[in-house]
Amino acid sequence: MKEVLIKEYNNLKNLKIKPKDGSWSFNCHFIEGAFAEVLGEKKGKFLVQFINQDNNEIIHESTINNNMWTKTSIKYYINYLIKITNLENGEIYEHRYNAKNKRIYIHLDSSAIGDTLAWFPYIKEFQKKHDCHIICSTFHNNWFKNKYPEFEFIKPGTPATDLYAMYSIGWHYNEDNTINFNYNPTDFRKYGLQECSADILGVDYQEIKPRLSFLNTGSKIEGKYVVIAPHGSSHAKYWMYPKGWQTIIDYLNNKGYKVVMITQEKLGDNWHDSKLGGTLTGVIDKTGDYPLSDRANDMMNAEFFIGIGSGLSWLNWALGGKTILISGFSAPFSEFTDCERIFTDASKACNSCFNKVRLDAGDWEWCPEHKGTDRHFECTKTIHPNKIIDAIERIKNS
Repeated sequence: MKEVLIKEYNNLKNLKIKPKDGSWSFNCHFIEGAFAEVLGEKKGKFLVQFINQDNNEIIHESTINNNMWTKTSIKYYINYLIKITNLENGEIYEHRYNAKNKRIYIHLDSSAIGDTLAWFPYIKEFQKKHDCHIICSTFHNNWFKNKYPEFEFIKPGTPATDLYAMYSIGWHYNEDNTINFNYNPTDFRKYGLQECSADILGVDYQEIKPRLSFLNTGSKIEGKYVVIAPHGSSHAKYWMYPKGWQTIIDYLNNKGYKVVMITQEKLGDNWHDSKLGGTLTGVIDKTGDYPLSDRANDMMNAEFFIGIGSGLSWLNWALGGKTILISGFSAPFSEFTDCERIFTDASKACNSCFNKVRLDAGDWEWCPEHKGTDRHFECTKTIHPNKIIDAIERIKNS
């Protein structure tokens, strides 16, 4: 990241505006923080103030000499006024944030499916608010490129030139696992995943689905079917009720539905199967390495989808499909609201650890309060299959 930022700075088109006496020029931009520089051979001393125009709060101030610069540590969007006061003659130069027709670079820090789908829509909201030219980078540009022709897409790490501002969308932590509030204006664990992007970019939040490039090429499966995705990137995400998934598969089969399993984790792999209570039967096996476009096509032609708090659930939601989402490790507000959300009864079990402490991705058995006890993963062990069956009946008739 350091090398990328250095390249961005070197490619910056300076906004040099001379004051009346022509002694100094000023360079201001908003690339990962508000930046101000005083240029000129004549000696001078200047008070630089970075002010939030929405509430007149001084975010940062510094006294510098000519041919020096200062900037804020805050990286997210603020409606800045940069006020530079010449301390010798009292003259004031002001630069008010104005992104209209300017080049703004926004990049998504995560390559995860869910993060990408959740955060991307607010780039468009930023463009609509500021009437600017967007350069964006994601790890999955092809999902969006032909649906957002107004954007300039670049690969992560690719330098962008002539920038006015630059923002990074992600969950940012300090080395001690506390939240880095220089990058995130709020505690993102207390809000839905999408709100992180809206907060960083300073746009109003409402649940928005991205426009996706995936094509519906028609059903490849004869008859009515339901897609399931029981695996996830962390064991804490799994639905842990004993034989729960097999109970649901049997129920759907008895109701005349085929069940298509689409996870990357292969059916028949003993280790992964053991996390589901054994090898599932009664399913059409589409597990393994399939292109996401194939997954999307299966979803678009399914009756509905059942999954956990994983990227495939986000994909089905983004495609406009009916979604049943089972989760106990994350609070109900964490994911999208346009779904049937199955959550553990808070009076019966511990839950929502994901919204309290940082997930240890290296610990497969991560359960911060009850690991190694008989309450391990009780958040989803207590979700009875009847809750999912009730949701199936509701979603069938919706």
